[in-house]
Amino acid sequence: MTDQPDTIRQAVREIEREGYKAAGLHAVVDAVAVFLVVNLGVLLFAIPLPPAGPFDGSTVLAAGVGGLAFAVEFGLRVHFYTVEAFESVNPEVREALRTARDAADDDDVSPMARRLYDDVSTKLQRTSAAGFVDTRWLGGSVVVVLLVSVVTVQAAVAGLTIAPVAGPASNATGDGNAAPGGGPVSEEDNGNSRLRDGDSVLGDPKEVDRGSDDLETNISAGRGGEEGDEEHSYDDSGFSVDDDPVAAERAGFDAERNLGDADLVRDYNLRLNARDSDD
Repeated sequence: MTDQPDTIRQAVREIEREGYKAAGLHAVVDAVAVFLVVNLGVLLFAIPLPPAGPFDGSTVLAAGVGGLAFAVEFGLRVHFYTVEAFESVNPEVREALRTARDAADDDDVSPMARRLYDDVSTKLQRTSAAGFVDTRWLGGSVVVVLLVSVVTVQAAVAGLTIAPVAGPASNATGDGNAAPGGGPVSEEDNGNSRLRDGDSVLGDPKEVDRGSDDLETNISAGRGGEEGDEEHSYDDSGFSVDDDPVAAERAGFDAERNLGDADLVRDYNLRLNARDSDD
């Protein structure tokens, strides 16, 4: 069959694609690990980085280093993940595949070559490109990604940093840039951290002075504000005197009404005494 050499060439291209996939898998996982490590380093050392448009400076730096790591590792692994490497991890097909590739390159369709093509095609169905994947390396990279992710979240929430503490002289800003509590503005307060400590935002707690001014108000003497109680109320029971909405006032006094009440009481007592005398 004249298409048997093409079958071998197609098999070789499939092996090369598997090498690309394995190299890409390793490169992606390791690039993510590098991204997280760089981002964590910027966070812990409080490295001031200017933002790049809508993106944080640390994110841009970590993405750049991670992309470089991906390109380097992918190029190296593709260089080594070749058909020869596939033959080395699949020794049962190594010699036959190598001979079949040479025959296919020469377009050999002799009866012996056709038998070789059939034999290699059958053996390739029992082989695997899993040997391209370094499981121990890949597993270690995944563990690093998980650990660094957890540490990054904890460091961001707790505001952890291992940056050197500046002395009193270096804390002077000279431009009035100070934290709410009176201290100098740290790198974290300058926006280099996504999360900020509550004390650095609110400042130091202070005692609140109690007020010393006395305010006097007038309270109506009416009984529950019922209708008809005006005669038992103070003459002046409002809350407004002149232009002052709240002011102290003196209760009114009706002398004539009180004297009349006293006369009624005296006459009532005289009648009682006269009744007792008659008895």
